Amino acid sequence: MSVIIGAGTTVVSTQFPNDGIVSVNFGFQPNVTRLYQLGSFTPYDSYTTRSRTLSVTAYGSKRDGTGGTAQHDVSPSTTCTDAGTINITINPASCVSSLVPFVDDYFVNSYSYQKDNLGFGQETWSMTTKPIISTYTGTIVMLRGIAEGTVSTGNGTMDPALQGIVVDDTASNDTSGEITGESGSVQAGSPGVGNYDITRYVVVTSIGGSIGSNSSVDGLSGNASVSIPLTPVYL
Repeated sequence: MSVIIGAGTTVVSTQFPNDGIVSVNFGFQPNVTRLYQLGSFTPYDSYTTRSRTLSVTAYGSKRDGTGGTAQHDVSPSTTCTDAGTINITINPASCVSSLVPFVDDYFVNSYSYQKDNLGFGQETWSMTTKPIISTYTGTIVMLRGIAEGTVSTGNGTMDPALQGIVVDDTASNDTSGEITGESGSVQAGSPGVGNYDITRYVVVTSIGGSIGSNSSVDGLSGNASVSIPLTPVYL
């Protein structure tokens, strides 16, 4: 195991151009399929699919308007070409050995935003690469489906755009308007404070560019989550 020093590790990407990255988690994992057969514990055959995964948590923009992340389009694919990717280079500062930079083009498969009333808003991006199959010689195209999710709304919450999501109102609403759910809780005692939350169910066209903190969101909270389906097509 190599120990990585956070203060010496850098992340280079136009998606995260302004520093403010809290953490990164990266991996390269195999998905092994073994074809077992009767009469033997030895597989008849096997094949392995690999992909790189990456999760980045970053602050939203600062009080003076600087910093934060760029917006990223997550509209569904309309042609048989790759959905938009984010090129990211991670330069790890290792204690024991020299680790080469991790560089790849990633597809975003989920996004979330969280801010407490007097906290500093943070975004979390989860990403993956195309499947890597050593025996496949054809072309793999990653298609993006419709991005759907939830966002907190109503009194005491931030505007969805400030939480880093752009909502497609036409696709999100039904004949009665916005589609929302409600939840609440309160308990006895002193001061006995509870919460009442309204969650809107939405279709999203872009993510990123949230507010971390400024006077317009002081005292307001935010909670958004978006799932972005990806489908590999083998040509």
